[in-house]
Amino acid sequence: MKTTAKKMKLPLVILLGFIGAVVISMSCLYGAPLSTQESYGVCAECHDDVCADFKLVRHGEIQAEKWAETAQNVEILCANCHGDPAKHLDEGGGAGTIFAFKKTDDVQAKTTKCLNCHSGTRARFFASSHGKAAMDCTNCHTDLMSAIPGRKRPSKVCVSCHEDVVAQFQLNERHRLQEGIMECTICHDQHAPSTGERLGGFKHEACFKCHTDKGGPFLYEHEASRIEGCRACHEVHGSPNKHMLTHQSVSDLCFSCHVMAPSFHARFDSYSTNCTVCHATVHGSNLSKIFLK
Repeated sequence: MKTTAKKMKLPLVILLGFIGAVVISMSCLYGAPLSTQESYGVCAECHDDVCADFKLVRHGEIQAEKWAETAQNVEILCANCHGDPAKHLDEGGGAGTIFAFKKTDDVQAKTTKCLNCHSGTRARFFASSHGKAAMDCTNCHTDLMSAIPGRKRPSKVCVSCHEDVVAQFQLNERHRLQEGIMECTICHDQHAPSTGERLGGFKHEACFKCHTDKGGPFLYEHEASRIEGCRACHEVHGSPNKHMLTHQSVSDLCFSCHVMAPSFHARFDSYSTNCTVCHATVHGSNLSKIFLK
């Protein structure tokens, strides 16, 4: 019996040693213990140009220690986005053996890959206007794997699709987008569900982030600003009218809502009379309920 046990013990040790060697070898190839620099090794044998660019873009800048609290020290490996490379290596590459963003038509699958890491800030993307339009992250983030010197302005990406809005920014009265003073993302959250006016929060809250003096609070509020929002009177991107108003004549704009104005207002000419000469505090007042001061 003792002799038999000794005979069985030796092959078992050899077997365990072999399994251990395989595990160590695999961990060196695909496992978490590798550093960011070493993790490019396997993929770089064939994709050296892509891996070289990867070191220069934002994803390549993220180090494992920065992920300690949010991603359990996940290493920056190609496998995090493209999946397990085992089949890809065994079959010598080819479509279907690895997740390739450029060759995948499944919009949800591509976005889900990104949300595996970015769910904390982009969790509601599928409910956003872009998500409902069957767009995925790569539609806008096209330079994720390109070592392009300098980063594009966010608005440069937006204008490539929203050409109708770009035309409004060419008008004489406009928000200063083309001058580089502001970006589309100051008012619009491109990753989140939007209101009817495609502005974050209430329709007017995005405006008050910059135009704080128009937001109050006031003792006497102009109902239009609180109920309909700033767009009741103003165009948000650009207008041929002064102060980006929806009407050329201020009086015509006021009378479009205030049809029951006192009778003596009837003799006022809409081209020579400006309602704001008297009703100067049109956004709200702490002194006059009809905004005289």
